Amino acid sequence: MLFRFLPLICLMLGAVAQARPLVLAQVSDRATKDYEELRPMVQHAAAGLSDFGITSGEVRLYPTAEALVNALRNAEVDWVTETPFTAARLVHEARARPLLRKWKQGQRAYRSIIYTRADSPVRTLDDLVGQSIAFEHADSFSSYFLPRSLLEQGGFTLRRLENLEQRPAPGQIGYLFSRNEKNNALWVHKSLTVAGALNGNDWNNPQRVPEALRSQLRIIHRSAAYPRALELTSASLEPALAEALRALLLDMTPDNAPELLQRYEQTTGFGPVQAQDIALLSDIYRRSRAW
Repeated sequence: MLFRFLPLICLMLGAVAQARPLVLAQVSDRATKDYEELRPMVQHAAAGLSDFGITSGEVRLYPTAEALVNALRNAEVDWVTETPFTAARLVHEARARPLLRKWKQGQRAYRSIIYTRADSPVRTLDDLVGQSIAFEHADSFSSYFLPRSLLEQGGFTLRRLENLEQRPAPGQIGYLFSRNEKNNALWVHKSLTVAGALNGNDWNNPQRVPEALRSQLRIIHRSAAYPRALELTSASLEPALAEALRALLLDMTPDNAPELLQRYEQTTGFGPVQAQDIALLSDIYRRSRAW
C-alpha cells in the first residue's frame, strides 16, 4: 500500500526542500538603518518570485567584505547590493555574478572628491606630499579606493599612519580612516588632517556634511565618474531564478514603484551591466590586492 503513494510522497518532499527564503545581503556598519532600507525590497521580490519556491524575504548584514565573501561561498546569500569596490572582491573571491547597475541615491554614476580647508595653502595634489589625508574606511570605493588609486597613478607614495599625531615620512602622503563622512569633514576642518576624500553625493548631503561645515572647506580634485552601485547574485542561485529577479528589478520605475524604490537606498532605477563594468571590477580587484 505504501508503495502506491511513494511517488506522491517524494514529490511532496521535493517541494518542501525547494521552499526557502530569498536572502539579500550587504556589508554594513549601520545595521538598523540598512536593514530598514533593504527589507521592503527583498520582501517585494520574494512575493514576485513565489513560483520558484520562494516563501519569504530576508536581509542579512555583514560587518566586513570578508564575512560576506564567506557567506556567498557557503551559499547562505542569494542576492547582494553593493558598491563596485566590494563587488569586485565578491566577483573574484566568491564567484558572485553581476546582475544589474543600481541607480542608488538617484545617481547612475558618482565621483570621489578630495578637499581641504578653504584657507589652506593646499591647491593641488602635489601639495599633499608630506601631509595627511583622511579616507572613510577600507571598504569604501569613493572614499578609499578611488582617491588612493588616483594618487598612486599620479606617482605619489601613500603610507598608513598609526594615529592623528603621527607625521608622514618625507616625500610621502600619510592616510588614516575617519570611519564616517561627518568625521572626515570634521578632521579636515579641525586641521587634524590636511585633506579628506568623500563621495561627491555625501559632500552635497547636509546630513553627512552640514552646510556650515562645507562652506569652510574647498575641493581640490574630482575623479572621473564610476557606476554608483551594482546588484549581484550568488553563483549558486539558479539561472532561471536570477533571470526572473533581473526582470522584476528592471520592471520597477519611480512611476510604478516610487515608495519601494525610495526606501531601497533612494534608488531611481536599474540598468544593464556594461562590458566596461566587468573590466572595472577586474581592475579594482587587481589594484586593491596589491595594497
